[in-house]
Amino acid sequence: MEKVVRLVKTVTSAYLWAKHRERLLSTQRGVLILMYHEIASLRSSVFEQLPVFCTAPESFSQQIDWLRKHFEVINIDEAVRRLRGQCCEDGAAVVLTSDDGWSGFYRHAVPLLRSRALPATIYITTSILDGKLPWYVRWRILLTEQPQIREWLSDALCTHGTIKEANDILSTLKQLDLAKIESLWKEATEKRGFVPNHMPSGWFMRVEEVREAVSAGITIGAHTVNHPQLSWETLSVASKEVLESKQILEQLTGQPVRHFAYPSGDYSDDVAELVRQAGFETAVTTDMGWNQLGADLFRLRRIDVHETAYLDHRGRFSEAMFALTITGEWNRVRRRLRFWR
Repeated sequence: MEKVVRLVKTVTSAYLWAKHRERLLSTQRGVLILMYHEIASLRSSVFEQLPVFCTAPESFSQQIDWLRKHFEVINIDEAVRRLRGQCCEDGAAVVLTSDDGWSGFYRHAVPLLRSRALPATIYITTSILDGKLPWYVRWRILLTEQPQIREWLSDALCTHGTIKEANDILSTLKQLDLAKIESLWKEATEKRGFVPNHMPSGWFMRVEEVREAVSAGITIGAHTVNHPQLSWETLSVASKEVLESKQILEQLTGQPVRHFAYPSGDYSDDVAELVRQAGFETAVTTDMGWNQLGADLFRLRRIDVHETAYLDHRGRFSEAMFALTITGEWNRVRRRLRFWR
């Protein structure tokens, strides 16, 4: 059934893009912020574990060339100027971002962007600079390598054994504060003996790579210290996560860090306010869509980009699927047809 759906989506996308290309391109206005994570080979261990976080280098190159052809690629500071109405540009522009600080984005994307003189922003979870894997990566690996843990964890999360898929368990964990998540990790690995066979190294950027990225023209933004869901934390914990990440990165780079990304796109009015009070100028969410003149700079919209979302029925990058998503047309199609989730 999945192959049939993919085929229908491929054909539908190709038809819609061929028919409405000119209209869709000519009517775009504002600033589109794209959210990448890792750039990794389809055969890599990180792609195997976390495919929805990954884009293949070849696909990334095709996407960048397509974006350059149809839109202006600008940095986040220029986007702020335009959204505040401080310049006369009224066309469509794109901002490239990557969350967490994945090493593949640094190794594959940064050189390509530099060769094309294109800007980007990397929002870094600062604990990775000490070699610590983000909690959701550790749990993903453990749930994959030790599937027998799922029943115990489902009970520990008070789901009474009804949630056993790794993705569903991770979604439930996200609804806990970080202290509880780490407490469960300690119990699972130290008391219950569910120890991962192998924890990867080299998945995330090192200190010297952050400095090199800055030298290459990349803007560094903050993404907290430990990647908690900020609205699930007390305001004191959330404030500490926000402030410390800013301070660590400013000390590391020697530059002001003015831009912030909410972990998992999670925020509240109180969280947005404490980010503003911490001295940031912008904060990006995972709410989909374009940003228009006068947009709330602490609730900026983004569109997630990953490999599996833009593959046709033959497993190849689909320009039509990518274009329809970028322009928002695919969401309109989905709402009309109610065929795809």
